[in-house]
Amino acid sequence: MMKAQERTSALVVGGALTGLSSAVFLGVHGVRALLVERHPDLLIHPRLRGLTPRAVEAFRQVGLEPAIRDASFATGEGYTWVPVRADTLAGEHTLAEESDEGEEAGDASPAAFAPIDQDKLEVLLRGKATELGADVRFATELVSWEQDDDGVTAVLRDRRDGAERTVRAGYLIAADGATSPIRERLGIGTDGPGVLFNTVTTMIEADLRPALGGRRVSIAYLQQPRPFTILMAHDDAGRRWVFATGYAPEHGESIDDFTDARVVGMVRAAAGLPDVAVRLRPQIPGTDLKALGFAVGARVARRYRDRRVFLVGDSAKIVPPTGGLGGSTGILDAHNLAWKLAAVLGGRAGPALLDTYHAERHPVGLFTMEQALARFGARMAPRGTAGRARRRWWTTR
Repeated sequence: MMKAQERTSALVVGGALTGLSSAVFLGVHGVRALLVERHPDLLIHPRLRGLTPRAVEAFRQVGLEPAIRDASFATGEGYTWVPVRADTLAGEHTLAEESDEGEEAGDASPAAFAPIDQDKLEVLLRGKATELGADVRFATELVSWEQDDDGVTAVLRDRRDGAERTVRAGYLIAADGATSPIRERLGIGTDGPGVLFNTVTTMIEADLRPALGGRRVSIAYLQQPRPFTILMAHDDAGRRWVFATGYAPEHGESIDDFTDARVVGMVRAAAGLPDVAVRLRPQIPGTDLKALGFAVGARVARRYRDRRVFLVGDSAKIVPPTGGLGGSTGILDAHNLAWKLAAVLGGRAGPALLDTYHAERHPVGLFTMEQALARFGARMAPRGTAGRARRRWWTTR
């Protein structure tokens, strides 16, 4: 066994929403985590655009709710989400189908829905995690790891100078995203329809008010320049947007094909404004990375735990982004796991308590996948696609 240069009770791999939430929830229970993230800084991209009341309740417990309200892009009373379907943004709009099931659930919670962008939330979480004693290291990647009956030994590399350090951790929390190398290394399979399509996303500045014609739009699901295209408002002035569209790596298309000039042309086609000025914005500070690729899909890991390793957030499950359910569910994965780890590490509970993490969160992952698929079909998928996906899931589980 490699000799450890550092020791920590919990090593969190992944410094986005779920990883940072894990560090915060551990910290409030007195566990100072070591968190590593391979990117040099937080992503400047809204992604999740709101927290469910239950997720806000979890952050209320750690004193973050006031800061979340202050950083929200609208008040709870004055905010209405307006999703539309159209051929282009300038064309005729129809409201995307919305389910009103569960609307009365808001009366059961002391916390209201919080309209906050994920990039703003992650800044708050990083600050809170550090305040609570977490060691947060960006530009640091997990090179290798081994687990035994007593803990996990990991090799970390600083991507700035290449220096490597060996860390001995009591537990490893995998918050390393949808493609989770940790989950793959463990050989944990997944259930669900899998990848539905691939999307490329960019952040743009463009005055699309002429296309809106005074209409209010939070997100538009569009057919131009190709299906699976969206324009999501990033301000109330109609000048900042997230643009995303499907692409086909299986047919040789790659992220590198989405040059600035090509994206500008696609945004103009989506907006229905052939001459509008469009500027792309970098998504990671200190880089020129403007286009990011993601697989949009639906699958849930068959096991959320492997001895001393736990899967949280997208490493445990991925769901379509329609409805914003995945982020809040990942936060609550972290919330559920943190107090249990703290109780075991503090000697207040036996290791068997940790078995309840899978037992409690895995059914939530399956249910969330079903709901997100239903919303995907209602808002975005070509007619019949989501129905086939759900049937395939239920017949192969």
